Amino acid sequence: MSPFSKLLVFLVSLCVLLQVEAKVFKRCELAKELKNKHHIPGSQLATWMCIAKYESDYNTSARNTKTGDHGLFQISQIYWCNNSNKPGKGCNAKCSDFRNNDIRDDVACIKKIYAEHQKLSGNGFNAWVAYKNHCKGNNDHFIKGCF
Repeated sequence: MSPFSKLLVFLVSLCVLLQVEAKVFKRCELAKELKNKHHIPGSQLATWMCIAKYESDYNTSARNTKTGDHGLFQISQIYWCNNSNKPGKGCNAKCSDFRNNDIRDDVACIKKIYAEHQKLSGNGFNAWVAYKNHCKGNNDHFIKGCF
């Protein structure tokens, strides 16, 4: 096998692996997972769904290279995760861990961010630009028909 063929096989394998690692949730699928598996309070669920929609379009692999935000909820590498191979910063996590299909660490981190901003501003959702720009008010349509 030529070096080019080996490289091509490697790149295709890597693409397949990355696709398996990431996930684009369907709206109700994410709502149910957040509520049932991760115990997001019902009073907050619609707002979290709105934030996920506007931050990542429900895509766990989302990455904003301009701002350094990662994953479903676009968690910032400036304050909350380390953009290297070692966990670090506020959530003691690697940023790349927020871009896979396991959202347990994402949810643990957003709960921490929320609590910190709740103390600072009285509204934990203020940490997200999507909240300020799109998600203030009634967001029930993001969970309509899911339960």
